[in-house]
Amino acid sequence: MFTANAAHELRTPLTTMRTAIDVTLDDQPGTPELLAMTGDISAAVDQSKRILDGLLTLARSQAGPIRQHDVDLADLVSGILAGAAGETTARDLAVRRDLWPARITGELVLLERMVGNLIDNAVRYNHAGGCIEVTTGVTGGLPFACIANTGPPITPSTAEALLEPFVRGEGVRTGLGLGLSIVRGIVAAHHGTISIVARPTGGLAVTLRFPACDKINSMKR
Repeated sequence: MFTANAAHELRTPLTTMRTAIDVTLDDQPGTPELLAMTGDISAAVDQSKRILDGLLTLARSQAGPIRQHDVDLADLVSGILAGAAGETTARDLAVRRDLWPARITGELVLLERMVGNLIDNAVRYNHAGGCIEVTTGVTGGLPFACIANTGPPITPSTAEALLEPFVRGEGVRTGLGLGLSIVRGIVAAHHGTISIVARPTGGLAVTLRFPACDKINSMKR
């Protein structure tokens, strides 16, 4: 099923490109028609690249031992929020931060992708004037990060299903269907857990919990 879904996702932008070329060249296109065609093709190429990048990241998270670095989730989240400041401002989104140290051990590139996907979802699937709430810290001895957003209502069963590859919300586009499954794969590769909750007022709250650094090191011995 995964292979079939991946093939379907990749076929969609290819079909878009083929249609744009056939429809445009079926007549005698002028410059405006050719420019419109190149715009459609460029967007489809970008979509294909995002799908392939997602598949490669998902495969990498499942490939075995990962490189180890000391990472503070608070610093990681803060940096990615700074990079998203232009988009949050453009969408009139309030960002509430409660960032306390949360040190874990893992591969920085994968952890950046993990947090980046969650922030991107929180921004993209929100509404104008909405809010993003980000919290990091340690509870019960376990480092954690929680990213929550306002947005369209989502049923609890749909929220859980969003962790599966290529699943989209009912009536709500959830990206390319890989974002949250990539997050789950990266969390699993770092011996962590992920929980996703549909907020009663709309939107999601995603909480990631990881073993403390000393517990991760003991797992490897």
